[in-house]
Amino acid sequence: MFRKLFGVLAAGFIVASALAPAASAADNPYGDPNLVSMFDGTDLSTWTSSKAGLWSAKNGVIHGNGTARGWLYYNKQQVGTFRWIFNVRQVKGNHKPTVLIWGTTDPIRDALSAIQFQPPNGGHWDYRPGHNDGGGKLFQQLPHTTIDIKKWAQCELIGDAATGVARMACCPLTGTAITCKGVEVLRFTDKTAGRVGPLALQVHNSGIQDEYRGLYVESPVVTKPGEFLTM
Repeated sequence: MFRKLFGVLAAGFIVASALAPAASAADNPYGDPNLVSMFDGTDLSTWTSSKAGLWSAKNGVIHGNGTARGWLYYNKQQVGTFRWIFNVRQVKGNHKPTVLIWGTTDPIRDALSAIQFQPPNGGHWDYRPGHNDGGGKLFQQLPHTTIDIKKWAQCELIGDAATGVARMACCPLTGTAITCKGVEVLRFTDKTAGRVGPLALQVHNSGIQDEYRGLYVESPVVTKPGEFLTM
């Protein structure tokens, strides 16, 4: 009786396995199995906020509630050399969306003392102590067709802590497309800036409602180091 039952269960397992879809190389649309998802679409347990109530998980996105200036950083990993891909749009606001790299959480200072990139069109700021300015020649904005910040755009940042070079490529997502072919929009170079630090989203001031989805990080970078995946 036991052998008969075991045989039925085993047969069922084989059939179920045959019908189950094969696992994809990577659970993301970029074909890179080394990318790690940073947000499951339902909660912000893998993120740390500067203020309570500033951000929420809403309709599968990270939503800036517009309550105050502040940041939200990924707390599962801090990175020096990295690849960071995400989708972004602005629902409401009077300042472009902003993200932060190469900052510090100890001590905590304004904007995490970080280098600020403004997706998707390439504005910028340098929040490091002794700087707190636009960065001047440290940043190079590259010519491109202006991307509408009120619509979803895809952005990829790649940074090399050893060289202090960080670059961003973005593109508009049209229709139902889940990826697009990026164009480099901003480049930052300062060998003294590269460091291990948090990847963070920033609300520049109250009243801004930015949204993010499809966030992935790769560090260390195994796939095409120093190259964009999305271009």
